[in-house]
Amino acid sequence: MSSKVKFISTTYLKENSTIEDNVDDAKLVPFIYKSQDIYLQQILGTTFYNHLKDAIVNNTLTSDEESLIRDYIQPMVAEYTVYESLPFLSNKLTNKSISQENSEFSTPSGLDELKYLRNTVRDMAEFYGKRLAKFLCDNTSLFPVYSNPDANENLSKSSRAYFSGVYVPKRGPKNIRSYNDPSDDCYDC
Repeated sequence: MSSKVKFISTTYLKENSTIEDNVDDAKLVPFIYKSQDIYLQQILGTTFYNHLKDAIVNNTLTSDEESLIRDYIQPMVAEYTVYESLPFLSNKLTNKSISQENSEFSTPSGLDELKYLRNTVRDMAEFYGKRLAKFLCDNTSLFPVYSNPDANENLSKSSRAYFSGVYVPKRGPKNIRSYNDPSDDCYDC
């Protein structure tokens, strides 16, 4: 299995996000891999994640898998790539310092603006993640490797794409829960 498989290209990322064409591709590629490994693998599970990577390398994707990648995986990976790369696009890490890159016609954003942007992008990425998880759970028959992961899978699939931090514990006989209760996988399949 090839570990260096990208589900999106930098061209796709720039065409489908707010990242400008003048951003160096080499700065973006590590964040594509990170987004796939952290967020996509969590939803797919290691078995199906590795299966899709192998199928991409060997050019053996089924038409259902191609549609899954195009319609569900790529939008999610693009948003999480933007989310992960935002703090680093204007900063340069060298052996002497961490410095903020600047041009004479721009002003770097402050920490509050960066936090706001990241939260906005994360919300969009979580939406696409939840959408992917629901689609997979509703269509398990299309993806047998997803439905039947290896017994040795090191990261089990999870339909919980996010948790907003709002949690209402069970109370009395009514068992009240919040919409995003971390113990409730509403799309658990």
